[in-house]
Amino acid sequence: MEEFDIVVVGELNVDLILQDLASFPEMGKEKIARGMILTMGSASAILASNLARLGVRVGFAGKLGEDQFAEVVLATLRERGVDTGGIVHDTHSQTGITVALSFPEDYAMVTYMGSMEEYTLEDVPFDYVRRGRHMHLSSYYLQPGLRAGCAELFRRCKEAGLTTSFDPGWDPEEKWDQDIREVLQFVDVLLPNEQEAVHISGRQSTEDALAELGETCEVVVIKLGSRGAVCRVEDKIIRTGTYTVDPVDTTGAGDSFNAGFLFEWLRGSDIEQCLTTGIACGALATTKLGGSTASPTVGELQAFLAEHDQEDILIG
Repeated sequence: MEEFDIVVVGELNVDLILQDLASFPEMGKEKIARGMILTMGSASAILASNLARLGVRVGFAGKLGEDQFAEVVLATLRERGVDTGGIVHDTHSQTGITVALSFPEDYAMVTYMGSMEEYTLEDVPFDYVRRGRHMHLSSYYLQPGLRAGCAELFRRCKEAGLTTSFDPGWDPEEKWDQDIREVLQFVDVLLPNEQEAVHISGRQSTEDALAELGETCEVVVIKLGSRGAVCRVEDKIIRTGTYTVDPVDTTGAGDSFNAGFLFEWLRGSDIEQCLTTGIACGALATTKLGGSTASPTVGELQAFLAEHDQEDILIG
């Protein structure tokens, strides 16, 4: 029997979140933020943390520096119940940091890459990864060191009998090179947002992107932010709306959606339930400051779903 339900391979950093700004910064001027938090960041770590909060057995493989930011990341992962045995340390690099300007309906971010940039396929402990039954990778474009070996990592996982999921994230260079196509052929569940899906597919619309990406991946879920999500499984298309909450911070909402979706998918739930739970986790993640702060336990998730009708968000 596998030791982990899922092993997350990916980037690690901290987030410095500045909240309640009157407007975006301007050159030569100073703005005041009324809220601030320093917390564990990165799409991969937020996903791993949120899955562990739901009771999923999670292992993590990544790279950190030897510094105070690394201590924040490790302490948070371990507190949440994530196994950190696959994380390596580099004494020659610093742990990365993202500075996020958070607004109720959107955000802007600046990232210092640090050790994320230097993580390579050779650093990935494949014997550790094989202790899981599923492998997930996020932030393809933020990991240039790993990017060259990403298709090989997914291929080896599939050959070892693991299922896989992939959230490619945004390309900060906006080049959208097609080397990612080599990775997609080994992906079971693809989880981009709307803009990412359009750019990766080379199509002009969400519907065309869904069709194009669905020719390669078994399950494609495109996150639409406040408009919900749309999913293709074989020839079946399912759209969702969203649950109504009072948003405080949208940082990590997409990663929280991923956690809810994969929580159900790993349990063998039907796609409708996967989407429902994903939307619920994404909505709950916006109700507090920080990408993983509002992540629910199973009990909290069940209480939230009990108060909301699934049929209210599933459009068909």
